[in-house]
Amino acid sequence: MSTYAASFNSINAPTIPSGLNRRGRLARFLVVLSLAVVLLAGFAFKAGAGDVASSNPISASTNFVVLTVGSGDSIWSIAHSVADGRDVRAVVDAIVSANSLTDGAVSAGQKIRVPLA
Repeated sequence: MSTYAASFNSINAPTIPSGLNRRGRLARFLVVLSLAVVLLAGFAFKAGAGDVASSNPISASTNFVVLTVGSGDSIWSIAHSVADGRDVRAVVDAIVSANSLTDGAVSAGQKIRVPLA
């Protein structure tokens, strides 16, 4: 009687070669990793993780109304229309700080918070 030793490790299964050497695999990994980081950062930004908490006493004690900026509107024109006898410069400062605007520029269609009284 003869015996036959079968080895399952040597099955001729078709393999798909990736064609990438070590440097190529590393580059592919880094590209996928960077895309994942950008995607996660986008979700975090959309969820409001980048919002800065304001320590401004105006925003803590004042009610706000949300206005949509119209074509040709500026912060000064909006502040002038809601000032009601107050100093327009103070209203402009309150609008800028309530909306965390760095340069004070607004564009048509933008929604901004305007403090009341």
